[in-house]
Amino acid sequence: MSVQTGRRGEDRRSGVLLLGLDIAATSSGWLLTALCLAYVLTALCLHPDQYLRLSESYARPFVFFLPMLLAAGLGLLALTFSRHNPTRFMLDTLRQRWQAATPVVVLFFLGITAFTTLKVTIPQVIPFYADRMLAELDFRLHGTDPWAWAHSVVPEPVSAIIYAAYGYGWLVQWFGTLLFVAFWNSPVRRLRYLWAFALTITLCGTVLATVLSSTGPIFYDEFYGGDRFAGLQIALAGDAHAASVHAYANYLLQTYESGRPELGGGISAMPSMHVAIATLNAFFLSGFGRRWAVAGWCFAALILFGSVYTGWHYAVDGYLSILVVSMLWYLTGRFILPQVNQDRLEIGLPVPDPAPQ
Repeated sequence: MSVQTGRRGEDRRSGVLLLGLDIAATSSGWLLTALCLAYVLTALCLHPDQYLRLSESYARPFVFFLPMLLAAGLGLLALTFSRHNPTRFMLDTLRQRWQAATPVVVLFFLGITAFTTLKVTIPQVIPFYADRMLAELDFRLHGTDPWAWAHSVVPEPVSAIIYAAYGYGWLVQWFGTLLFVAFWNSPVRRLRYLWAFALTITLCGTVLATVLSSTGPIFYDEFYGGDRFAGLQIALAGDAHAASVHAYANYLLQTYESGRPELGGGISAMPSMHVAIATLNAFFLSGFGRRWAVAGWCFAALILFGSVYTGWHYAVDGYLSILVVSMLWYLTGRFILPQVNQDRLEIGLPVPDPAPQ
């Protein structure tokens, strides 16, 4: 009896170690968790009313949208890898991975609420100022306004693809990739992605967005006066597929003028978070082979083009995002992966083959 009890105890301890590593309970994992919670507490302490209001606003789509996306993703994986019994595959995945996935999803919810809270308050910290510089830089680099060139090479019927990819496609890829990582049974590469994701949100979405406070071409004339981007407004007004851009732009202006934090609110152009997330996911997908790499980078290129075509961003917004995310992906591979592998050795777990850089 004592031997059996001892074995069960060892099994439980082994399970705890594996689970602990899987939910990032390593030195790097604890540091990442601390970073995320510090980010959340910063937003909560600086703007408690806004944070709580936004948390209520985000809770409804999270409860509705994430389970649908999870079911669709698991269903696709089940049909790919277990076509003979897809239901069992889905249930087994949920049972085996929900404990590891839950902290990731919870931290993402808290973090995205903090991100929007801080984004909404950017003009209160540093009023919009950088657009004239960014517009001029864009023009000098390209010899013309990039939005004008983009509209000249893409006919209106094709623009429907751009608007769909930039809006719905990007959201699905963003949430879908994060959910995949949350349920992914690859602790080392999983932790690398989560580190890169958290740093991208913090540095690109908050620090640089505040330092380079800007509105983007679509709001330039509204905030700075004049008709610098009147041509862009005319081009968008003449595109029957641009209704979503007009609706969201009006929504952002209304929330800005009202001063109330709302779901998806906040005006900020530089750097582009759309391009940043798409670039990060392209790096991530490149680790699964050439086909996934091509798909990921083609989508990132489409998002970069769409950010200019829709008028939300200057081209340089995307260029900076690509530069910063590339550096973060390199640094997480350079410093995070060796530390996690060392943690695995210390608790007696095998070290996997190096992940693609």
